[in-house]
Amino acid sequence: MAKKLRLIFNFYRSFAFPSTLITMACIGIVYTNGLSTITALFWFKIATMALMIYYFNSYKRHEFYYYKNLGVSRLQLWIPSLLFDFSLFLTVLILTGKFYGTPAGS
Repeated sequence: MAKKLRLIFNFYRSFAFPSTLITMACIGIVYTNGLSTITALFWFKIATMALMIYYFNSYKRHEFYYYKNLGVSRLQLWIPSLLFDFSLFLTVLILTGKFYGTPAGS
């Protein structure tokens, strides 16, 4: 089990940087505009996650052989990675909106 978790974490690290940049951009938008933009940002994050899945499945498909040889399928890589990324996104976004979401002067 620990080996599989390490492999999933290693896979997540391969797209963590662009995902973190997208999350930080969304946090900046919530910080300036408040929680009124959360619906649009929710769908923006879903769309960018779909683009990342497409990119990795198309252009980095050979990397999946490494994980397959170690006994981890694509679904076993994608589902926990995306769930972790999206739950982290929602948590940070809601906390940002709750504490800093009202623009100055409102």
